[in-house]
Amino acid sequence: MLAQSLLIPSVTFVREEDAEGNKYLKAAGSLHHLADPQLNVQITDGEKTDLFPVFQQKAENYGEYSEYMTRHGCACCSLTTLLAAYVPQCKNYRPEDTIARVERKLFPEEGEKNYRKPMARQMPVSLYGISRILTHYGIGNRYVGAFEDQTAITAIRRHLLAGKVVVIETSRRKRQKGKVVRRFDKRFAGSYHTMILLGMAENGQVIFTDSATRSWSGERQRLKWAALPELIDYMFPQKNVKDTHVYFSRRKNTGGYILLER
Repeated sequence: MLAQSLLIPSVTFVREEDAEGNKYLKAAGSLHHLADPQLNVQITDGEKTDLFPVFQQKAENYGEYSEYMTRHGCACCSLTTLLAAYVPQCKNYRPEDTIARVERKLFPEEGEKNYRKPMARQMPVSLYGISRILTHYGIGNRYVGAFEDQTAITAIRRHLLAGKVVVIETSRRKRQKGKVVRRFDKRFAGSYHTMILLGMAENGQVIFTDSATRSWSGERQRLKWAALPELIDYMFPQKNVKDTHVYFSRRKNTGGYILLER
């Protein structure tokens, strides 16, 4: 495992604090290999370092779950990144481990039902499901389903500037002022897509993980940069806030974001 990890490219960011107490991510050294199938992202504040392994869902090296990951694996990739970063016993987990050793253990009935469906009908773990798993492992978090755009921008920016990460879900419907203005815009999702906001860059853009490859982002793939309001345009609020499906069911039952308290 150690020999394998040495072959995985890595990049490092330093979390620096300004005079007002806001924390920004600054690259320490050059940023290479951002389009590789796996990238280790180290974030340090000088006292502690968190390592976030970021996976490409179409890498086709996930054993029996490779096809599932290609089709539906964004949420599992994001969940694996968080577990590996924050849970010592999961630090070497890959997405196939998360399915077999986490999802199917914590959600035995739901997991069995999901993974025995035809491949096209299998679904990714939902934001609600991710939140439950994080809670199980002692990772404080708050799942915010319903939101107003400006409120979300304020809350997420404040959270990132405090040095904490956020999980989001996007779709191919672009919204502005609460209304859908484009229905087939695949800038941040082919259908629905889960990503992790790691922090704010000094220029005010958000640095986030992405298991998918987007042509518009050039060599920056496992890590991408975007303005927070632009990301909000592709996020969507949960309508059925009482839903408890741990796997994606339908649009009204999912959406929103997760604020991690780490």
